[in-house]
Amino acid sequence: MRRSVRMAEPSLRPADSDQAERLHTFAHDIKNRFGALWEALRLLKDGPVEGMDGSELMSFAERGFFSAQRDLEQLLDDFGVDRTVQAERVPFDLIACVNGALRNEEYRLGKKDQHVVVSGLSEASAVGDARWTGQIVQALISNASKFSSRGAEIRVHIEDGAGMRTVRVADSGCGLSAEDLLNVFTRYSILSSRSTDGEPQSRGTLGRAKQWAEAQGGTLSAESQGTGKGCVFTLELPC
Repeated sequence: MRRSVRMAEPSLRPADSDQAERLHTFAHDIKNRFGALWEALRLLKDGPVEGMDGSELMSFAERGFFSAQRDLEQLLDDFGVDRTVQAERVPFDLIACVNGALRNEEYRLGKKDQHVVVSGLSEASAVGDARWTGQIVQALISNASKFSSRGAEIRVHIEDGAGMRTVRVADSGCGLSAEDLLNVFTRYSILSSRSTDGEPQSRGTLGRAKQWAEAQGGTLSAESQGTGKGCVFTLELPC
């Protein structure tokens, strides 16, 4: 008879009084927010609520979820939890990374009848981590898709810079207000822009993508002319 073996959990140091109080408060707040989320889901399941439509309930639930996620991020930072990304810095095929990201997003793009136009360099290498770079580009394409309308065009341009390789992902979708632009890379920030087809809005992804870029010695930035005027995200990596 095959037996499963449970690995022993590593022992942890007891929290001091300040840490214990912080954890107790956090746990209490999280329980309250989970309760509110559960109530919102119950109301959505049971049907229309007098004086409130489904989008209002979803917005309420989303704000509660992101707020809880932000508090968790802050708790980890305050406790000094090391979340440094370990990235390679070796030559790799940048074009292959972009093409792989596009293949991984084919299903999402197809559901909204969106198409991607790739321009610029047809051959290019960069120095960094191919795995993280692929995930960054995929995150940018996914983001462009979520905030663009059905049938929209998304543009990916690859070019040389000053000792850098540049990948720009541009869309003509919802855009970002000046305030949203300041917070777009803040994990689980609550932005005013809404996805165009009700897609989940995981606001942690772009924050992680920026961290992945910087771990490779690169940068990730965003620009927008304002609400309704689309966005351009620029990834730069050493070459």
